[in-house]
Amino acid sequence: TLANGGISRDGLTYTFRLRKDVKWHDGRSFTSRDVVYTYTTMANKDLGSPRTAELNDRVESVTAPNDFTVVFRLKKVVAPFLTSNMYPIVPEHILGGVPVAQIKAHPFSAGDPRQTVGTGPFRFGELVKGDRLTLVKNANYFRGEPALDGYVFKVFKDVKDLEQLKSGGFDYSNLGGGGQLRAELDGKPNLTVLTYDSYAFDFYAYQLDPARTTLFGDKRVRQALAHALDREAMVKEFTDGYATVAHGTAPVPSWAYAPEQIKTRYTYDPAKAAQLLDAAGWRPGPDGIRVKDGKRLAFTLWAAKGNEDQPMKMREQWRAVGVEATVQTEEFDAFLKRLTETHDFEMIFSGFTLDIDPDQTGLWATASYPGAFNFGRYSNRQVDDLLTRGLGEFDQEKRRQIYIEMQNLVVDELPAMILHFGQSSAVVNRRVHNLKPNAINHHWNAHLWWVEDGR
Repeated sequence: TLANGGISRDGLTYTFRLRKDVKWHDGRSFTSRDVVYTYTTMANKDLGSPRTAELNDRVESVTAPNDFTVVFRLKKVVAPFLTSNMYPIVPEHILGGVPVAQIKAHPFSAGDPRQTVGTGPFRFGELVKGDRLTLVKNANYFRGEPALDGYVFKVFKDVKDLEQLKSGGFDYSNLGGGGQLRAELDGKPNLTVLTYDSYAFDFYAYQLDPARTTLFGDKRVRQALAHALDREAMVKEFTDGYATVAHGTAPVPSWAYAPEQIKTRYTYDPAKAAQLLDAAGWRPGPDGIRVKDGKRLAFTLWAAKGNEDQPMKMREQWRAVGVEATVQTEEFDAFLKRLTETHDFEMIFSGFTLDIDPDQTGLWATASYPGAFNFGRYSNRQVDDLLTRGLGEFDQEKRRQIYIEMQNLVVDELPAMILHFGQSSAVVNRRVHNLKPNAINHHWNAHLWWVEDGR
């Protein structure tokens, strides 16, 4: 290991020297024990974390030679390790004695201000589920005492509530991917609207585990469903044009974004969709729904409750080519468990946000099912090899070409269809200073926010 911290010459050992002046909100010192506990727990399959598979694939060990030194030993070179595998740390002194399977139900996870502690500039004040979260100043923040005494996160259940921005009823909001309100707010003299490409996208994933369904085993069926969708119209309808139709799997801000080099493009072409389904042996039945070997091309499409607008449009467009999708929704917690843990679906629709590094091992690698984000059990050894090569290559241009090749394989085989890459907007009252949201982090400098009139 390196005495003063750093990366070993072989790229396999990362040594961190921790600051000694960092405290948890309850006054306990932040130490290497917290880091070791966090990573070893995330690597435990009983936790049900989508990071488990990737950590076990990459990390050999995490050790603490002393209270302020952490050593990561990797199993292989991982070029984006510092970008992709640095996670928020949790307190060992609170969770260390809790059985891993019970952590999700522990007061720390549920938002108990006495036990949900961090090391940041603000600490929990009050949590009223479904309504608001109050944060108060952490005067002992290691980067300096915050300028604000605190602030409140307010939960709004209707976009109409954002009208309060106009009157100054509140000071800041993420506007998401679209909405007519954006243009109205942009014209208000007391408000600033910021719009930027994000790392988020909307997608649907096919179930490729033959033990669950065989409907999507033929890639021509997957490709047909993609050609049946008018994604340009969906962008206009559901984001007011504040999104980019996806060609490839790398989002717009990524240095691996290269739509001009993606060979397979899924334009809106119902005739081609019909041809592909015909070629795959799915012919229209008496009710218009396609049939093969006595089985109808019908399935359930799952979505989180409140996120069903696009799936309903997809259902309509698929019906036009003889495919029957039934949209089924459930509360988010149950949906998330279905998506990341049980994988009990035929098709699933969701949003997702990528890391800033273009490595997509968690999405497409064979080893990323289960325990990561390979939701539908996709497996392609060529893709696995390219992802491995990309991780081991430090030269960015060489990595870019590797990821373009990987994208071409994935886009052709289409285990999941990325509909569009989102743009995010945030609106800030001009009385608030230094609040500068971006595609990576809205709260990166929260300790420097201040309000002009002191209210």
